[in-house]
Amino acid sequence: MSGLALTLLLRFPGNFLVWPPYLMDLDVYRAVADRLLHGDALRLYDPTTSELMPFKYAPCWALLWMPLAWLSSHATAVVWATLTVLWLILACWGSLRLCQRAGLGTPPWVSAAVVSVLVRSITAEFLNGQVDLLWALLVIGFFVWHHSATRPWLAAGSLAFAIALKLPALIVLAYLVVRRHWHTVARVLALLLATNLGTSFLLAPAHPFVLFARWLHVLQSSGVSRAFEIGNQTLFSLIARFFSADAYRLNLLDLSTPAVFLIGFLVFTLLFWLIVRSPRPQPHRCAQWLWDGALLTTLMVLCSPTAWVATYSALLLPVVVAIAAIATYPRLVWRDVPSRILMALAVMLSVMTHSSFWKALGIRYLRGESYVFLVLMILPFFALMLFSLLLRQRALLAREVWSSARTPSA
Repeated sequence: MSGLALTLLLRFPGNFLVWPPYLMDLDVYRAVADRLLHGDALRLYDPTTSELMPFKYAPCWALLWMPLAWLSSHATAVVWATLTVLWLILACWGSLRLCQRAGLGTPPWVSAAVVSVLVRSITAEFLNGQVDLLWALLVIGFFVWHHSATRPWLAAGSLAFAIALKLPALIVLAYLVVRRHWHTVARVLALLLATNLGTSFLLAPAHPFVLFARWLHVLQSSGVSRAFEIGNQTLFSLIARFFSADAYRLNLLDLSTPAVFLIGFLVFTLLFWLIVRSPRPQPHRCAQWLWDGALLTTLMVLCSPTAWVATYSALLLPVVVAIAAIATYPRLVWRDVPSRILMALAVMLSVMTHSSFWKALGIRYLRGESYVFLVLMILPFFALMLFSLLLRQRALLAREVWSSARTPSA
């Protein structure tokens, strides 16, 4: 892990020290921080660097990022990249710890393998100054602390801040409702409302609810307006690419936008049902939460209204779990034909996110776009393969563990 951290520190913050980068999303956070510093909180959700770049997170995050306004653009880039390395390392550590608690082995090379699989998305995360690794860390933190009976409020706080950062983390809250973890649900909602209402009163005491209304409006308007852009790699944009007419002419049908969203909602409902419908109760409670947590994280990314290349870096936990299961039960997983096929497809799709793959095939452009993998929706297909692989592994390991538990010892 230390070698991975050193490599990332040299590759990004170290590199940024010498060559000041342009981090598109980080400029949005700095613009918002500057508004708060000058007492202009009511303009928190106005466009920043362009009409397409508003601030889209809950008010509490604007307050937390206020110190960015005190630094120069160059210093902010270096500090932010360093924090991103920290979030990545902590997310890997938390994922590995969850695997160990659930009885999965975690060889030293797992973290490096995970970064290799997600390297295209992780690179985009660093080069745009985004917050998807922080989002992943907060969700992983919830699952880590949720297993500790003495830290229920830490778990609830981690999930509340994850939801405040990006609303698709509500999928985890929906799972808690289905599982009837009412105390946890109440804590999460209480902290979510308390932190953001408190921040709104602090930033705009005369109009605290205006910030809430504008936040929700920005989320709704940006999600709808950018739902089917080429860079948006969600389940809904995947369905639209192949089942409604667009400039790329890859569609098999020509469905309307409402029909696309209806199909997407039905697919989401099916995938969520597959998560909560466990093949059988796991004998180890932590194992149940590990597998369901990995599946929920995959669904959270795949079904976000807007998911860009960097958003897929939040798949750290599910990729760690999939690799740890292979490393722990190699014979069980490799003997299973569906598992082998899904693993091969996932690796192949990961490779296909690199422009060098397409250049090697002599393909550089498709309808004027240099990123062919965005047109072909490779990232959503990768997430679907990962989700299917995790489902298959969960079923195989549940059967194996129960079979071993029923076998009388010699």
